[in-house]
This record gives sequence, C-alpha cells and structure tokens, in this order.
Amino acid sequence: MATQELRKRANWQTTSGHKALATEELFQKALQSALNAVYPDLFIVDRHPKEFNDIYSTYALPQDVLEKIYNIDTSLKTAKGTPKYTWGINMDFAIRNTKNGKILFGEIKRQDGWIETTSMQAGRGNAHERSCKYFTPGLLRIMRETGKLPNTILPFWLVIVGDITRDPRRNREIAYWFQEYTKNYYMWRDTSDVGDMLDFFENNLLPYLL
Repeated sequence: MATQELRKRANWQTTSGHKALATEELFQKALQSALNAVYPDLFIVDRHPKEFNDIYSTYALPQDVLEKIYNIDTSLKTAKGTPKYTWGINMDFAIRNTKNGKILFGEIKRQDGWIETTSMQAGRGNAHERSCKYFTPGLLRIMRETGKLPNTILPFWLVIVGDITRDPRRNREIAYWFQEYTKNYYMWRDTSDVGDMLDFFENNLLPYLL
C-alpha cells in the first residue's frame, strides 16, 4: 500500500461539522472514513467496545483469598436479568478487520503539560500513568488473545493529546515506557491535522491488521 494512501483518498474533511467534533469522535469518524475509502466494508472503528467490561467481576479468586476478604456473589442478577456487578475496563476504541477477526484496541488520553507558557507543575496529571495498566500481564494476555495480533507489537494503541504531547518531562517518560514498541503510541500534537494521525496509523499499525 502506498504511503499516505489513507490521507489522499479519505473524505473525512466533508464530515459534517468535523471541526467542532470532540477529539474522540473526530478520531473515530476520520479513521472510519479513510478506511472505507481504501478498504470498503473491511474495517469497523468502534467507540467504547464491550469485550472487557466484566473481566474483573468474572475473574475467579482462590478460595483462601475469598475467605480473607469481604466476599460477594458476583453471579447475582438484577430484576431485569442483567449482571448486578460488572467490573472491567472500557477502552475508547477498537479497530476491527471484519474478515480476519483481528482487532486493535486503544485509548485516547488527554492531559495538560509543561510547555513554554506554563510551569513544570502543569504536567502533574496522571492520565498517562493510568494507561500503564495495559502493560500488565493479565491485560496484555486478554487483549492479545482477543485481538489476534502478533507479538511483534503491543495489542493496544495509546493516542495522546493535549499539552502533554510537548512536555519535555512526560515525552521522556512515555518514550522510556514504550522503547521498542514506538508504533504503539502516538503524540497527536495538532488534533486539527487529521492527516498526520492517518499517516501514523497507516505506516505503523495498519499492516498488522491486514
């Protein structure tokens, strides 16, 4: 596939009111439009996929642990027949190949940062740190099993927006975390530049979904 094919053939600019869309919605609509233009009917870009909504509440703890904690019956149902307790993770998006079943899950994290017009304290937020849970063995395993992606990349994509994308301290932290997996995070420094986001996805992640 020629580089920048998604950017060149996408018609995302005509999306009604695209300049007024929230970042998460702009991301989904632009990426879906671009993929439709190049790969008709092959990809679905979901917002808030449901695969992992109950992975914690359905996880079986050892009996010796259950005997030492406040234990409840997590199999209880509501009057409507739905689970009374549902604990898990809610990813921001999933990019699905409808033919081969491959899925790339992801999060969009917004955070303030230390730039020319602020102090170092402006970068004290921890949204980026909360994303580190995706590096844990349990979440890596279930995302990889569900998404059917190879071990050469991580089974998730972290898209980062806001002043943090220009923060000298946070850029070093995040780069250190990912090291050999630089394809798995993207600093969307100018969210009005949708083409740059499409290029990053095409050049770094799309091949793993095909």
